[in-house]
Amino acid sequence: MKKKLAFIVIYLLVCLAPLCTVWLSKDTSASEKRESAEFPKAVDNGKLNKAFFSQFDAWFSDHMGGRAFLVDAQTAMKEHLFGESAESSVILGKDGWLFYEKTADDYCHVRTMTNRNVENAARTLAMMSDYCEANGAEFIFTVAPNKNTLYPENMPGRYKKADGDSNLEALAAVLPRYGVTYADLTAAFSAESKVLYQPRDSHWTYEGGMLAYRTIVGAMKTPHDLFENITFTERNDWDADLANMLYPNAPDDDAQTYPDITYSFTTKGDAIFDESLVIETLGGAGTGSLLMFRDSFGNTTWRYFAESFSKAEFERAVPYRMSSVRRLNADTVVLEIVERNLINLVQKAPMMEAPKVDLDILDAVDMAGAVNRFESEEESAGGFYHIYGTVDEKWLEEQYRVYAVVAGSGGNAFYEAFPSFETELMGLTQCGDNGFSAYLPEEARGAVAGILVETGGRFFYAEWKS
Repeated sequence: MKKKLAFIVIYLLVCLAPLCTVWLSKDTSASEKRESAEFPKAVDNGKLNKAFFSQFDAWFSDHMGGRAFLVDAQTAMKEHLFGESAESSVILGKDGWLFYEKTADDYCHVRTMTNRNVENAARTLAMMSDYCEANGAEFIFTVAPNKNTLYPENMPGRYKKADGDSNLEALAAVLPRYGVTYADLTAAFSAESKVLYQPRDSHWTYEGGMLAYRTIVGAMKTPHDLFENITFTERNDWDADLANMLYPNAPDDDAQTYPDITYSFTTKGDAIFDESLVIETLGGAGTGSLLMFRDSFGNTTWRYFAESFSKAEFERAVPYRMSSVRRLNADTVVLEIVERNLINLVQKAPMMEAPKVDLDILDAVDMAGAVNRFESEEESAGGFYHIYGTVDEKWLEEQYRVYAVVAGSGGNAFYEAFPSFETELMGLTQCGDNGFSAYLPEEARGAVAGILVETGGRFFYAEWKS
């Protein structure tokens, strides 16, 4: 009996041993670019959680002791034995280079933006530029090129480029027609013989960030380059994002070039991180005020800009809060976005009051039923009345403009909408190219009479029915 009892105890201890290792586990969620599963509730909202065991399995998989080591071992085996990436988000390139899988379409010139999307993105940028100009600020748009756009020789041979332009090439070609100031980083980096992106990270180095900074400020009307004789020091201590996705337990030992700069600006707030949604700075050595909309490529550049202006704010929030232009009294506005995310320019309209325009319309064709309409709830859109929707594509040429018609005591007023397809707000998963989105004054709620569409030299009208 005692032997049987001892056997049962030992058996249970062996079964429970993996569970005990949970408390020794290392959190790898940051390096794997995802949230770890949370411990499930047996009872949820007063009801038995039927998914408890599947959720527990997911939690245990994420928190099992030694998980990071096992992930590293599996990755190394796949890479060195079979030449395969253990992480679908990472492409194994040549000579140890890694690439982000989401850049493959751009590299292969697989257009994820239609020609109408491209025109809509350019129109959106032009409207942002006009808004800045009306508020005394200049507007500069720039795109951080994907790494494989600049260094295609390190991509695996199985990825082939198709004929035709990429999203970025198509957009860059139409921007002059819309009068948008464009700082061409692709041309600037392509002209450099030195590699300025990191082989195992998706971003440029700090030295690459300096080239981006100089290219952007070089497009400004007022000179701002304060780092003419800058030098850099290389250290092997960088936490490379793509390498971490493959090897979450690996040490942070990738090479990085750090600028030899003593900054004079100060930051507002106690804790400032490169990934912060908002960073505010004061006291830079330069003059003027800057508002910069940026993404992760701004992590290695924002300090250069902060030093070059007496006041600056860096925002990562989307949609872009254009109202910050007035709040900061900014004289310079920069919008930086990475190449692989260009389609985002037509999926979330910038948050600013739709510009009021004067229209002289002699005739408009009735297009009843052609507009799919949505509207925001009160106080859910930053104090604006947000209307958005789609227009039946059969009415649209490659270029179109949409106006909200708002009735008032003095007659109808016309507000131009962004040509944005609000994918998320409409509960959709695919971006279209026939949308509109307008942030109207709150007093326009209940006063919108219709939607006016201008395309192909003609006007079309549909009544608004809430």
